[in-house]
Amino acid sequence: MKPALGLIVAVAALAALVPLLPIYAQHIFILVALYGSIALAWNILGGMAGQMSLGHSLFVGAGAYVATALYLNLGVNPWIGLVCAVLVGAALGAMLGYVVFRRRLSGVYFALVTLAVAEMAMHIVSNIPALGGANGLAIPSRPDFFNFQFGSKTGFCYAALGVLAIVCAAIIAIHRSRLGYVFLSIRENERAAAALGIDVVRGKIIAAALSGGLAAMTGPIYANYVLFIDPESVLGVPVSIDAILFAFVGGLGSLFGPLLGAAVLVPLTEGLRNLLGGQLAGVHLIAYGVILILVMRLAPRGLWGLLSDAVARTGK
Repeated sequence: MKPALGLIVAVAALAALVPLLPIYAQHIFILVALYGSIALAWNILGGMAGQMSLGHSLFVGAGAYVATALYLNLGVNPWIGLVCAVLVGAALGAMLGYVVFRRRLSGVYFALVTLAVAEMAMHIVSNIPALGGANGLAIPSRPDFFNFQFGSKTGFCYAALGVLAIVCAAIIAIHRSRLGYVFLSIRENERAAAALGIDVVRGKIIAAALSGGLAAMTGPIYANYVLFIDPESVLGVPVSIDAILFAFVGGLGSLFGPLLGAAVLVPLTEGLRNLLGGQLAGVHLIAYGVILILVMRLAPRGLWGLLSDAVARTGK
């Protein structure tokens, strides 16, 4: 089955399944869709183009704060805020890429710069009263489609699924276009790519812009779902680390591996939290570590590679 057709079938099947899920399962569904979208967006820059970002919380947080601040301070409709969030995320990605890649920074240097910028953004937002400072911003509960508040988890399931579908469609389009081969060549060998006439810096900047814009799209959905954001929750390092972990466990650089990683690890995290009832805080990080080690040892290409190999063997 072609990826585009498979995506349509999968989205239709999930849309039909959503109303049948219990309330808590719908909550998990929303988290998987949102974190899977962030991990897929990160994978464009980190997996496809090979530029290891440690600061993707910058884009998620920017999206959440732009849409929320426009709504609370200026009365801008949240749907318009969503579009603005995507544009701001893409612009931040492009600017960050332009500044860093023009300096020929890559590898660990690029990773440290992105981490530093995300941390700087968190502390800057914490000191801006118009953005709620360290206390964050509370969004009034006004259930209405026009206000981007759907009144039930079912509505947010469809919103999160819509964002996930857009991100997946973008991933498929990139894979099937010349841009996908540009990213791949940059990841594999920058010097060889440049020798073939590829503008390596431009390719990296485009990857950063696409990755930032798609990651920022998840911010407004999350903000309106929980009705509260603060610098730590949307700009903190854990958001970036989760995206990286999901991508590595699911399959770095693969088509939908990061989403598979989120589908495995998010329910595991929520299940451990419920099971332990607040005891042994951070135990899910231990589980993450164990799973990551097992995947690196037993399935170097991630769960997506393992699944692809299993399907290939079945086909034979």
